[in-house]
Amino acid sequence: MNQKATTHVVVAAATCRRPRMLSQLLESYEMLRMPDDVQVTFLVIDNAPELPVKDVVDAWRNKTGLDARYVLEREPGIPFARNRGIDEALAYGADFLAYVDDDEVVDPEWLAAIVAHQRKEGSNLVGGPVRSLSPEDASALDRYVFGGIRRRYERKEAKNARRRRKGTDGGVTIITNNWLADLAWMKAKDLRFDIGLRYSGGSDTALYHAAKRLGATSSWCPEALVYETVPKDRIGLGYQFRRARDQAATSFWRKAAAERRSLPVNIATAFGKALLGSILILVSPLTLGRTLVDGVRLVGYGVGYTLAMAGRRSRHYEVLQGE
Repeated sequence: MNQKATTHVVVAAATCRRPRMLSQLLESYEMLRMPDDVQVTFLVIDNAPELPVKDVVDAWRNKTGLDARYVLEREPGIPFARNRGIDEALAYGADFLAYVDDDEVVDPEWLAAIVAHQRKEGSNLVGGPVRSLSPEDASALDRYVFGGIRRRYERKEAKNARRRRKGTDGGVTIITNNWLADLAWMKAKDLRFDIGLRYSGGSDTALYHAAKRLGATSSWCPEALVYETVPKDRIGLGYQFRRARDQAATSFWRKAAAERRSLPVNIATAFGKALLGSILILVSPLTLGRTLVDGVRLVGYGVGYTLAMAGRRSRHYEVLQGE
């Protein structure tokens, strides 16, 4: 745990061509309760040189008077932007780096909760829940599908809260949609986001597993809440299928060859996921749609794992959603 009288936390978000969502995130920062002994720097890492959002950050800084900084990372890809955040935070002399996504807003107690949790636990990595917000002007079909998406979030949050109560939350995967890291520990371990995962996604998951292999302590803070705005183009069942497909491919390739299961086990896993997903889709009218999204995602996972075994890699983040 940090013993300085004042703890310096950099709250960072990587962004790419989503000025409206970024503005909503910045506005939510204004409501944060700032602990008296915490110095906060807000950092925006822009990964879109052709459509920079510097004016958005400058206007917000001038309006609020808060310590807000903007940097442009010209090398495209999420891990390059995330690594730039590490570099900037170290250059500022910060103690901790927090990450949230540019399509989220933070709860007023988020920062105080996650910092207090880290001080109590002394964890190298801390994560917290993400809750979903329905899109504006959602149609009846959108709301139907969104219900399945929301339930997935709720199940994950409840599962992680149970693990916290049992003292097994050190096994909860911590990703950058709600993330706090001890910079001194990261610097000592030379821990970085994998630039080989430029467009596939999953560089934060890969970093978590790399950190655990290096002996990182991690924990879950149920009180540190952020809320993700789900754009309409992410609600469609087609997107849910593609997202699960690409996550499965990323999961497959993230592991070293020696860590992967045998080919028969991988084939059985892919087939089993796709079969179970198909059953859930078929029975979804009987469950009033509660199994529809889960079924589509399971089929996507099975397809993605099969394609990965054939050599396909995800390039999910070549196309962005939201604005």
